Amino acid sequence: MKYDLTLKKIKNTSFSTIYNRFIIGDKLTSKEFECILALAVCFTNAEDVNVQRLGYRIIVEYCNSTSDYAPLYEITINKGLYPICKFIELHHLPKERRNFFTEWNDAFLEQYSASSIYQSEQQKGLVDFFSDNKKNTISVIAPTSYGKSELILSAIQEYAGKKVCVITSTKALLMQTKKRIKEISKGLFPKIVVHPEMYNPKDSACLAVLTQERLLRVFKKNPNLSFDCFIVDEAHELLENKSRSRILADVIIVAQKRNRNTAFKFLTPFIENETNLQTRYTSYDVEAFKVNEYIKTEKYYLYDFRNTKQLLFYDQFLNDYIPMTMQENINSEESFVKAYASEKNIIYLNKPTDIESFSLALADVLPDIKSKLILEACDNISRYLQPQYNMLKCLRKGIIYHHGSVPDVIRIYVEDLYKKEQKIKFIITSSTLLSGVNIPADKMFILDNRKGASNLTHDSFRNLIGRVCRFSEIFSSVDGTLKRLEPQIYLVFGNYFSKKANCKEFLKKVAKVDIKYKDTVKNVLLENTDISSENLDIFQKESEFIENYENGIVANYHERYTKTNVGKSCIMNGITEIDVFKKESEIQRKVDKYISDEVKASDASMLMDIIYDMFIKYVSDDNRNLKRLVNCEARNFYVMMLNWKLENKSYAEMIGLFVRYWKEVYKNNNDAIIFVGKWGNFCPQGKNVNHYTKLKNKTTNELVNLAIVRIKEEQDFIDNILTKYIEVLYDLSLLENDFYTCVKYGTSDEETICLLKNGLSISSANLLLKKYRKYIEINIEESIVYFDEALISEMFKEKENEIIICEIQGCM
Repeated sequence: MKYDLTLKKIKNTSFSTIYNRFIIGDKLTSKEFECILALAVCFTNAEDVNVQRLGYRIIVEYCNSTSDYAPLYEITINKGLYPICKFIELHHLPKERRNFFTEWNDAFLEQYSASSIYQSEQQKGLVDFFSDNKKNTISVIAPTSYGKSELILSAIQEYAGKKVCVITSTKALLMQTKKRIKEISKGLFPKIVVHPEMYNPKDSACLAVLTQERLLRVFKKNPNLSFDCFIVDEAHELLENKSRSRILADVIIVAQKRNRNTAFKFLTPFIENETNLQTRYTSYDVEAFKVNEYIKTEKYYLYDFRNTKQLLFYDQFLNDYIPMTMQENINSEESFVKAYASEKNIIYLNKPTDIESFSLALADVLPDIKSKLILEACDNISRYLQPQYNMLKCLRKGIIYHHGSVPDVIRIYVEDLYKKEQKIKFIITSSTLLSGVNIPADKMFILDNRKGASNLTHDSFRNLIGRVCRFSEIFSSVDGTLKRLEPQIYLVFGNYFSKKANCKEFLKKVAKVDIKYKDTVKNVLLENTDISSENLDIFQKESEFIENYENGIVANYHERYTKTNVGKSCIMNGITEIDVFKKESEIQRKVDKYISDEVKASDASMLMDIIYDMFIKYVSDDNRNLKRLVNCEARNFYVMMLNWKLENKSYAEMIGLFVRYWKEVYKNNNDAIIFVGKWGNFCPQGKNVNHYTKLKNKTTNELVNLAIVRIKEEQDFIDNILTKYIEVLYDLSLLENDFYTCVKYGTSDEETICLLKNGLSISSANLLLKKYRKYIEINIEESIVYFDEALISEMFKEKENEIIICEIQGCM
């Protein structure tokens, strides 16, 4: 029998009188427990899905409070939540409660067993849907833990011997995905292409794992390349109004233009309407499978550090705040986190500067940890970077931090360390965690309500909190517990939240269960994005770009085409910072002059002068990052950075050189200011952003830590921005060949370059070639590296830095 109940009707009763006490853990009498349980059973039989979920939530809380899991067993077997009932059967069902029905259920559950893991009804349905639509374009909309990685593996097996591309949102995820699929792809594909120049047009089969930017470069160099299967991980990013989202749409459009039968597989933890994944200028139809099971039921807490200093429990079903008793001696965000932390905790902040400052503040209130593994890690990081690195102080207190300016090899190393060492309790991170990074955690502390320049949306908030209490942790045979069905999410409204934020309203907006949410579709290259006067210019530029990149995409095209070699090359290399169509003739005249004068860049100084003369002069003023290069001092700085790359400077050497450079600048001018981007705290006259800092009173320790993040950001600027202009110059024969190779890779040695293409840093590549050459086999022509299984043990025997070992393991 179904009951005609709604959350609104329930709220208009006295139900909350007992429910509020129950949900915050007040002691109830046995009769009160019976009452709340009876109501929960009634709720689970309601027609309204949110009322059903309220009933389930009560039953989960009841069972975890009383350790009597019989009610949860009954409800989960009926709702198809088979991993839960199997876990109860194995760990919480006493012999005296077993009977014919439990034995029958046990036999029934075996059809949902896959590789020692029990699937829920919709998990199995998802796998079956994916299998039944092997050749079709589909979207899979499923929360974290539902096995989207396994779906990628199954698609790779299905398309063995053909051409498959997996798009990942970041370089970090690229290597993580490569590692995950390497074993399954052996014998099916000759190699995994992770670098644009690894692709060989002669290969009949191809498995590529690339970011959208790298794929755009592959498409440029290989105009006949097309894919049979195209997998887009974290596909919701396609909807955003960002340049990377538009590039993602570009590669999808080009992929379908080149092969109308390409099967697209869109994987995402959230999206309301699958038609929002339809790009312009394409003809595919998307069939969707959407998971709507309710397995985890979050518990939200709000601590208002700014105003009331009160801890509240937020109930997302009744939309109520319930006061709770606070622990004593809470006088800061870090003391709150310390008091309420679990064994493994994620702490979310928006800005890298806030991440590092809070990490150090938390470290100040925590005791030192005795751990051989942590001591060794601190030694490894000290040798790889510098002993003054802030991460070391944090590590000794059981903290790591994670943001886009942490060097890639360090980030991978400390993530691995966090998983291995139980005594590391905290990972403090930005939205980099939203893009598929999988780390264990029982609790989450959200100290900021923003993602980038905007507030966390409902979808990004759901994706963030989905990172705690993953299924693999809930149902672990080693330390699994059903208490993790109730992830605890703490919002700490203090110094890091937006100054204008209303914390209560923010939490209601992102967590209330019965609010109807719609996708926010902003990418102008999506069919469902409305084009108005506000985004018309962007739309026209994007249409011009895609038609010039791949002629014949835009039907009835009447806009501009490039007319010069430099214009075409700018388009093919993704240069959008200049109005190419307006400036190409003027730039081409400069190109012609360079060619007639037989000018070719052969060193970093000459390269930067030509980039300035040909391009930087025409960059719009609103692109502050590139416009800096108008200044001779800024260009000289990048000459220095490029020379360090050509000289193969280690990270530790570059840090020392940075600090020495800044000290020299300060010596010559005690009032000197330097550009430091997001790490700035000063806005000089004539500027409008705090992207600068004064060198006065900066300690060596501060300079070292500033150097570490700036080196990473400047390397990213060179790789992601300057390299596009270098490629144009090479296309136009304005670079010496050997110099081009060296400035691109830091070397002209073919074996080293092959190792770099396979994901290694140049320091790791040089070490392998110098000391461990007999443990690797390098096929330069095919861009393939084979690693001997004995390599890693030999490196440990030689006491190599474990950061380098960790990096090499990730590429094996």
